[in-house]
Amino acid sequence: MKKTKKLKKADIYSLLLSLILLAIAMLWILPLVMTVLTSFKSTLEVKKFVKLHNLFPLKWVATNYQDVLNYNGLPFFDVLRNTLVVCAVNICATLFICTTAAYAFERLPFKGSDSLFWIIFSLSTIPNVVALVPQYNIYKLLGWIDHLPSIIAPMLANIFYVFLVRNFLKGIPAAFDEAARIDGAGEFYIYTRIILPMIKPVLLVLVLFIFNSSWNDFLWPSIAITTPTHSTITPSIQMLKNSFGANPERFLAACTMAVIPTFIIYLTCQKYFLSGMQLGAGVKG
Repeated sequence: MKKTKKLKKADIYSLLLSLILLAIAMLWILPLVMTVLTSFKSTLEVKKFVKLHNLFPLKWVATNYQDVLNYNGLPFFDVLRNTLVVCAVNICATLFICTTAAYAFERLPFKGSDSLFWIIFSLSTIPNVVALVPQYNIYKLLGWIDHLPSIIAPMLANIFYVFLVRNFLKGIPAAFDEAARIDGAGEFYIYTRIILPMIKPVLLVLVLFIFNSSWNDFLWPSIAITTPTHSTITPSIQMLKNSFGANPERFLAACTMAVIPTFIIYLTCQKYFLSGMQLGAGVKG
């Protein structure tokens, strides 16, 4: 009887927790659902029916998406190409920089390496807004303002990513490195042939983080880029908001198109993301 009561209490707690999580999920997903559904409504319907019970369109239209793609003030495909280029370069360069830095801090320690790492890590707590003015002046001197390098360079070295990879490396026994060195392997060989294959889960996590931050970056690109054809997708959507202020359904259509790539990536890579977040998932020995 006591076990039955305990089981019933556990079931009640589990049900309550599930209901709470469901409510939180609904609060999170409802604005996204409304955005997608409103993007398929006509201008007349959006202005006439604004209440929540008119969530679904009375008549589904795709003209909002056509208007966004055909809008002369925003070269959508140029903006999309720029964003993909920024994401691809950031992913490749950041992975190389952060993994090599983590390998050096964890596997090639030098005098004061831990102190240096934590000093750099502490500097990352300073808000990025503080550095906007000097950062702009530096890139202006380099001639990078209004060009893609100005929005690529600031994201290449992220100490938080170094921290993630370094923590993951702690779970990989140093015996692998020592055995390779005994066989005559150099550090670059150990890094590329031994370490990188073992840290694939955390690399996938970094790819998702880097892609998401590059795709959704708004503040700095809106400052550094002034030409619409050189911009990325998030600042361009803000420009559409100003242009389509009287037609929110078109603006929401642009938002929906901008969300699709990140949604697909998270949907397809969810299991890798969850496994990679287990920072102790390295090889134990």
